[in-house]
Amino acid sequence: MAVPGWLLGSVSLAVASIGIGLRLRSAELSGLATLAVWLVVLYSGALLAAVDIAVRRLPTLVIAVAAAMVFAILAAEAAMTADGRRLVIAAAAGAALGGGYLLLALLAGSGMGLGDVRLAALLGTLGWDAVLLGAVLPYLLAAPAALIRLVRRDGKG
Repeated sequence: MAVPGWLLGSVSLAVASIGIGLRLRSAELSGLATLAVWLVVLYSGALLAAVDIAVRRLPTLVIAVAAAMVFAILAAEAAMTADGRRLVIAAAAGAALGGGYLLLALLAGSGMGLGDVRLAALLGTLGWDAVLLGAVLPYLLAAPAALIRLVRRDGKG
């Protein structure tokens, strides 16, 4: 018997939320702000994934709202702690990853749209580690599918 997609998605989000919460057990303001940012990105990412699978588009409104929420959380943290480093790092990392993806999107035949660029900028706000993962991980995850397509093409050849 197959597990319904909605159930699998709900359980996955709950487990991921608990995992993030346990990882960031700190009750300090920065821990709570980090938890809030990760949960915003997690849940908006789940919605974006569902929409992308259904219609092959990443809605600008969802990404914009998530980005505004991340900015608001980090700006509030900066105001309360009188330390804006995380906000500056998030802006720089988001701009770096978004800019890199914009260059890729402008290349002819890249298959990448502006929704991907916006999403990359949002994910970059998670910090420099996210930039590194965002630059490398998509290609590592796509490698098996690319190899399968190459093998199938060679077999028809």
